[in-house]
Amino acid sequence: MNEVNQPFELQITDPNGTEVSLQVSHESETFDMDYRGKPLSLLNNGDNTWSSLKGALDQETVNLIGAAIEQYYRHLKP
Repeated sequence: MNEVNQPFELQITDPNGTEVSLQVSHESETFDMDYRGKPLSLLNNGDNTWSSLKGALDQETVNLIGAAIEQYYRHLKP
């Protein structure tokens, strides 16, 4: 597994102002994690938008997590 596919941890502040720690895995096209104890799978739509494929989560939170994922990958060294 290359560095792009290794699990990583994110810290986000949800829309309610609560700090949330997420352990993200990316073994396929989706980004998989547990959000507050429930499974969540996100998909990058390729046009700066994100979709939730598994887990009922509001779009604002999905976008926050997606932005944090993008920021994580921007900081990986080539």
